[in-house]
Amino acid sequence: MLAIFRTFIVATALIYAACLSALAQDVVRLETNLVTLNVAVTDKNGNYVRGLAKEQFFVMDNGVKQEVDSFSSETAPPSIGIVYDMHPTNTDEIASVLYGLKQFTQKLGSHDQYFVNVFGNNGSLTTEFVPTEEQIRNFVENGDRKGPNSLFDAIFEASNKISGMNNPKKLLIILTDGADHNSMHNLNELRLHLRSINLPVYSVTFGAENRLTFSYADLYRTGPRQTFSTVETSELDRTVMADLSKTTGGQTFETSLRSRHYLTALCSKVLDEINHQYVIGFYPENPDGNWHELKVSIRPPSRYKVSSRRGYQSGKKQ
Repeated sequence: MLAIFRTFIVATALIYAACLSALAQDVVRLETNLVTLNVAVTDKNGNYVRGLAKEQFFVMDNGVKQEVDSFSSETAPPSIGIVYDMHPTNTDEIASVLYGLKQFTQKLGSHDQYFVNVFGNNGSLTTEFVPTEEQIRNFVENGDRKGPNSLFDAIFEASNKISGMNNPKKLLIILTDGADHNSMHNLNELRLHLRSINLPVYSVTFGAENRLTFSYADLYRTGPRQTFSTVETSELDRTVMADLSKTTGGQTFETSLRSRHYLTALCSKVLDEINHQYVIGFYPENPDGNWHELKVSIRPPSRYKVSSRRGYQSGKKQ
């Protein structure tokens, strides 16, 4: 009888250990392997489509169909990172940017999270409110070079900060002339970093010269060009920011900031898109450390347009 009892105890311990091991594997799988995507669906008129079911989303990873493991269609509060590049310093531009950001952040809900990072040659200032011109000048123009003082480094740091925020939907808005100034992180490092996380980047590029129109290119949808803003920027700088935006599932905008209301309209449009996005996720079968191309479609086939990031940087199998 004692031998039977001992055998029972040993068997129970083995089963318990196996369950703990499986649970630990599941936790690691949840934390490291889940690939998530923010997906916007619009009809032929550009209106956002709600009410779609998990079963209607069809995800292809390098041409291989994936099982959708997580799905949310709720309008969840977002976490927003805003990076403002003050190269070069321009008094009128600073006033316009701060005004636009204040008007935009006043529209955010009580559960929405955001931070603002302003950087210049002498360092950066990060706040959970829109700073004043005086604060910017004290900490950025007359600072002691604390924090990132170049574009790629500022984006890298902001992306890490926003990744640790609680809200399930996250986005990064970058206001810049597009030119980097001696960052410690090069473009390839930044690109690989952004590709490894689900963080749509919306870039607003601006410069000193003005044109007569105000427009932006929607990089994901095939609809007509929509009117908002213009700017004369370096073609290379504009291409870099467009690439970072489109590969992460965001958009790129161009603006001369001649009106303080333009930036508010742009940011509000971005927030509206994020609020109407679905969040879906899947576990890739073989993490290989390579770039994977993604394609998301709706089943059955329809005239809906689907916008999402075009791929992700796979982690290596542990």
